[in-house]
Amino acid sequence: MNPFCEIEPMDEAVETALAALAAGWATVDEISDAVAAQRAQRPLFGQLLLKRRKLNVHQVFEILAEEATSDKLFGQIAVEKGFITQQDVGETLYQQMGSCLPLWQVLVMRGVLTAAQAESIRTSARTRIRKPLEETMVACKV
Repeated sequence: MNPFCEIEPMDEAVETALAALAAGWATVDEISDAVAAQRAQRPLFGQLLLKRRKLNVHQVFEILAEEATSDKLFGQIAVEKGFITQQDVGETLYQQMGSCLPLWQVLVMRGVLTAAQAESIRTSARTRIRKPLEETMVACKV
């Protein structure tokens, strides 16, 4: 399957942030704080790879040591060392993103959005995402 035919996990957060800002329902600072709170609940990439038995503890520490002195990301280093594949990175990122509450829900819990505002954003986001996705799926079948 062509990877461009899949919905990106970040679409929901981007759509939520843009819609909340455009409607005047949230400020940039409120969105930033909510994203930080969302990230704080996210499991660490290396921990997920350990749980999935893609890496062992020694490999994780080897990667962390290099990451501390490099501008490279954990997954990038792990792939370069041959410990995991790019597909493992994608699957783990998807799992990592899926383990977080959606941004709209974090904003509701923090009192930035009402439930009705969040539903309005979710409905409009589904419409915007679905139309380009349907067009992309047709192009991918060719």
